[in-house]
Amino acid sequence: MAITHVVAGRMLRECADDVARAGPGDVLAISQPHLPYSGRVHHADLRAVTVPLALVQEAAGRPAGQKARPLRFTRFTPVSGAMADQWKRTVDYVEASVLALPAGGAPLVVDAAARLLAATVLAAFPTDARPEPVLADTRDATPQTVRRAVAFIESDPGAEIGLADAAAAAGVTPRALQYAFRRHLGTTPMAYLRRVRLAQAHADLVAADPARDTVTAIAHRWGFHHQGRFAAAYREAYGLRPRDALAGS
Repeated sequence: MAITHVVAGRMLRECADDVARAGPGDVLAISQPHLPYSGRVHHADLRAVTVPLALVQEAAGRPAGQKARPLRFTRFTPVSGAMADQWKRTVDYVEASVLALPAGGAPLVVDAAARLLAATVLAAFPTDARPEPVLADTRDATPQTVRRAVAFIESDPGAEIGLADAAAAAGVTPRALQYAFRRHLGTTPMAYLRRVRLAQAHADLVAADPARDTVTAIAHRWGFHHQGRFAAAYREAYGLRPRDALAGS
């Protein structure tokens, strides 16, 4: 799924019977998923980002393997100018911070960035991705569902885990898993995963060698890229700054 920001120049894109013209500042979804397109550019400077369709489908509650209609845009331009700007800021963030990381050095941070882009696609562009709740989702929101998902998350928190992965391990839909966590734990599955990873980061900080290890490297290892947010979450959970935990190890 490709999204393009026209920085300069102009472009014309055709997909099925839709023809779009874009100029400086415009943000455009290039095509419907799985449909071909053609285009022409005129002295254009483009920032094109390809987001894995599977992640967008997962964020929309239509994970791979689940029988559902393919995700479709209902319009190829953002819902508002503010959301077009939000897309640009998100791409800026990923480019400036995540892509600056050493290759292969922080897979959980890269995974989180990809999921952020997928969620921003859904927020910025109108799609048919608003599934209605069904009775089975509320019926499956049981303590047993939570236990299965928790066991899956805690068995390997260093893996690249998304909502759909946890739901599949629990044998329910992503929506049912969200209901279950809200009902029985007062949180979300992904917030619970972050809590588990924060505990792993804490254990690494306590066991680390201050002469060789850094707070940043440990935070990245467990998927925390924004150091200010990591420090705030750590202090709330453990009552001290991450660097103090490292210094005292």
